[in-house]
Amino acid sequence: MKIQTFHDLLIGALCIAATLLAAVTYNHHQQLAAMVAMAAQVQPDPTPALRRDLDLLRNSQATLQQQLRDLASQQEAVTASQAATRQQFDRLGAAVAEQSVSTANAPSSEVFTAWQQRLDKAEGGLAQVQAQLAAHPQALPRAEPAPMPKPKVKSLRPSQPPFSVQGIETRGSARFLSVLPNGARSLSAVQLLQPGDSLIGWQLREIQRDQAVFQVAGHADRSLPLP
Repeated sequence: MKIQTFHDLLIGALCIAATLLAAVTYNHHQQLAAMVAMAAQVQPDPTPALRRDLDLLRNSQATLQQQLRDLASQQEAVTASQAATRQQFDRLGAAVAEQSVSTANAPSSEVFTAWQQRLDKAEGGLAQVQAQLAAHPQALPRAEPAPMPKPKVKSLRPSQPPFSVQGIETRGSARFLSVLPNGARSLSAVQLLQPGDSLIGWQLREIQRDQAVFQVAGHADRSLPLP
């Protein structure tokens, strides 16, 4: 009787303990489920992502600064190249202007041809005169005492011009008088005069249709016909 009662009590105690353990286990399971749900709702830590973004931003900034330095170097090179190009253009413009002036003052090919023909004609006439003098030699004149010099009287008419008028040259709207100094045989000695220019004391005043008017110091104006 006592053994059966002890056995029943032991079974009852075990049942109560199992019930309590089941209740505690269920409670722990509910708490763990609640904690898992709360952990799922919590946002992840943004620090690693922010750190990665910050590193990328720093790298981009360093690359951008290097590109800016390269761009500044290229800008300096372009500025130096522009300055050198501007200097070359200035020198080229000056050379073109100088060449234009030289070309404007240079006689045309027609004038050269006319001068050459006149020179050939003059040389032919000179050769004929020399041939005639050689064919008819004359005795040298007897030397006579030189006359006493007379006082010089200032003449209103100047002496013969120290050059010969070759013609008129036109450059655009400008007219030039081409002259050849006496004794010169080369065409390179021809000079172009405009009103106001002087040559061997003769100053060109104006160029008319058929003559050129010169002013000589101490004399009246002298008009030379145009060929």
